[in-house]
This record gives sequence, C-alpha cells and structure tokens, in this order.
Amino acid sequence: MQLKRKFQISNGYLLEFDQLARLLSFMSNKPSVKRIRRKELAENTGLSSRQIASLVSVGRAIRLIQRGKQTLSPVGTLIAKYDIFIEAKGTLEWCHYSAAGSYRNLLWYEIFNSLLPNGQPMAQEGWMKYLRDAFAGQYTDRTIGKHLREEVRFVVDAYLNRNFKKLELLHQTSDGRLYARRYITIDPLVFSSILYDYADKRETKLLQVMALTDRPGSPGRLFAMDDPTIRKVVEQLHEKGWVRYEGTHNLDQIRLREGFTALEFLKAYYADREPCPEP
Repeated sequence: MQLKRKFQISNGYLLEFDQLARLLSFMSNKPSVKRIRRKELAENTGLSSRQIASLVSVGRAIRLIQRGKQTLSPVGTLIAKYDIFIEAKGTLEWCHYSAAGSYRNLLWYEIFNSLLPNGQPMAQEGWMKYLRDAFAGQYTDRTIGKHLREEVRFVVDAYLNRNFKKLELLHQTSDGRLYARRYITIDPLVFSSILYDYADKRETKLLQVMALTDRPGSPGRLFAMDDPTIRKVVEQLHEKGWVRYEGTHNLDQIRLREGFTALEFLKAYYADREPCPEP
C-alpha cells in the first residue's frame, strides 16, 4: 500500500513553540490516557480548535505526538520532561531529523531532500515555482496555490525565525536567496539515536557511509553533511563503543551494536550519562 503523504502540516499557522509546549504539558499530565480528544485539548489549553489542529499536526510531524491518539510518543514524553519548550540543540536536531526525514511530511521532506541538496540558492518565490512544477497535476489548483505558499512560509519561518534557527541549517543571502549550510557539530548521543532509528526503520544493523549522504531521508542529506564529516562523527562513536565502524579491506560501513536503541541514546542525552545497552 502506498504511503499517503500529508501536504498540509501547518494548516496556515506558523510554528509557535510556546503554544506547542502548552499542548505537550497538558498531554504529559495524562500519561495513562489512551486517547485525548481535540475538544478536551482546546478546553484545557485556551487555544482554538484550529490552533490545536495545527499544533497536533506539527507534533505528529516531529514525532512527539502519536497519530490518531493525541497523546505523547515515548520521545514526546521524554522531551516534555526535560525540554518542553524544544530549545536544546539536541532536541532540535532530533525534531528536524524526524520531520524532514519522514516521507509522509511531503513539503518538509522535499525541501530538505530534493530542493536544497539539488538546487542553487533561490528566493522563496523560486522555491514556490520549483515545488509547483514538481507537484503539478498531483494536487488541485487551490492546494498548489494557497496551501503551498502557506507551507513554504511555515518551513522558512521555522528555520530562519523560530527555534530551528539555532541549528543554522537554513540561511538567506542579502538579496533573499535561501540555501543550506553544512552541519558539522551534531551531538554524538543524538546522532547515535538518529542512526539507530534510521536503521530500525530499514530493519537493518548495517549502514553504508555513502548511503547516509546520498539517499533521501538519510541523516547526512538532512543535515547537509558530506562523507568525510559523517566518517569523522562515526569514528567518534566507534571510539565510545556505541557503533562499530568498519573502514578497512575496502569496507566503509557502520555496524550497530546489539542492545542499544534510539530511545536509550536520547535518554542518555537528557540525563547527561553514558547509554546503557539492554541485557
């Protein structure tokens, strides 16, 4: 079955992290509830129904809120406890990977996996044309017109003006052209979490270094990292014993360790400790 892609994440709103924190806070106080209704969220947060719909959509896109339940995911529970305003660099790294790396989040995914890696710096209107041409015939004129503009504005604003600005992934020239800058300072624990999550999605324990930079959805592509940068980070993880880097005998691959999980690396990041593999 083909995965249904979501065109509208923002529903016309910009990403207000304080409002998202309000939503996460309420959800975190109901850890045993299996499903929270939108009406209850609106009544207890003071936000309108449309705002709730937008925030829940964003929360799902960054994998903090479970789809169809309006409850926190395991990572969402962790972040609500340690960084509810989503301000820490490691939190933002994970959320960026989750959002831009998900094929379901159509525009977020295409911007960081197709438009930015393959295109020259261009203004926001250039992004609009690029994406309009890419999706011509697949969506209605209204969606390609009004909603495309809203979603592009949402992503640009999130990375230039909101918390994602701390990652310095997206930049803008003096004449308004947008471009991505290579990322070289990713947190080792968070990057380990990303590697284990990425491998888990593909049901593998073995990752090729080149595949981490040239494949859509891969960590290297999402963070504009080249092969040498990936290798440098992976060698650090190898020295810590968190992965095994095999770079001899014509090999250039990463073998993940048994017992470690993506969630455990995130727990270690927030607790400022070494990750512990399951027995």
